[in-house]
Amino acid sequence: MILLYIYCILGFTNLYNITFYKNKSNSLINLPNYNFNIIYYFYSFFIFLLLIFNPIYFLINNTFNIGFIIYKFNFVIQFIILLCKFNKCIEYKYFENNNFYYLSLFIQPFILLFSLSSIYINMFCINTFIIIKILLIISDIFGIYIFINSILLFIIIFTKLLQTIYNLNLLIKEFISSNKKKGLIEICYKIINLKYIITNSISNFNYIFNFFTIINLFSLSFIYQKYHLLTQNFIIIFYILLIIFIIIEFICISIILYISKLRSDILNHIYSPIFVNNFIIKYDINTFNDKFNFELDLNNFDNKTILNILEENSTSVDWIILNITLNSKWVNFNLCGIEIQSIDCITKILLLVSIFYKLFDF
Repeated sequence: MILLYIYCILGFTNLYNITFYKNKSNSLINLPNYNFNIIYYFYSFFIFLLLIFNPIYFLINNTFNIGFIIYKFNFVIQFIILLCKFNKCIEYKYFENNNFYYLSLFIQPFILLFSLSSIYINMFCINTFIIIKILLIISDIFGIYIFINSILLFIIIFTKLLQTIYNLNLLIKEFISSNKKKGLIEICYKIINLKYIITNSISNFNYIFNFFTIINLFSLSFIYQKYHLLTQNFIIIFYILLIIFIIIEFICISIILYISKLRSDILNHIYSPIFVNNFIIKYDINTFNDKFNFELDLNNFDNKTILNILEENSTSVDWIILNITLNSKWVNFNLCGIEIQSIDCITKILLLVSIFYKLFDF
């Protein structure tokens, strides 16, 4: 698991934590067990200090556009989020999925190359002592690497969930189109399990998207306010950051909106007449024999007892549970109180951008 060693180098997890959550969740990750070592936590603290040094240095010296300084807090915030939440990736066994693992792994060289671009910025665009430049370069390389990996994890996690809910939606459509009667209970269980996974994933990883959006809105607004004071190099950097922000926001919001749409589609399918008629059914001698392809002989005392129990415990109870599950909020993304459930959220986010810009237009 080369990827996990890379994450350990970045400092937001360590070998002991991975071992602990791997054993806790009975994960099949191919990684040796490591014992507790206080050095792991000192190293993470050192990386945090290195990341926070960068924006604080420019704040103290006041030699940098405030928007770029705010942008650097992306690195610190995403590091803290991953420090607190990354172990959930181990616990939920995301890395056991080959597509998830290899996609994350193969993109690492490109992230590293992009991170190394900070060498040029610090060497030729920043005037300070060489030791400070070296620290700023190392800080930016780690910060950009962590920042992009955090966004990448968010996108891959919810793309995987999108694929799962898409396949479930297709399965339900197949049941309706073919008017199948068997396997409905299994679908109910799959929906409840999917709801649990999505709800927990949102609660744990929604912070990545939220803080990315908020910090970038602030930073890019501040940069644009002083646009006329920017040098040619920083104008180019500004447009690069703006393009990256737009692309990532578009991808993330598209994934979120499509997940919300599929959730609504599943709700509509569950309420379709064919599904309802097949699901809400009281068992009698005919429906039992039809459902299970088993001839029940009522002259047999045991069989009659079974039928009485089945009549009292029909799938209507399962339907109530399923109905409550689907109607409760389980695809509940939000940004600063704005629920991302439909295309209308884009208008609200643009309004939020305008408010930020006018609020700090001085």
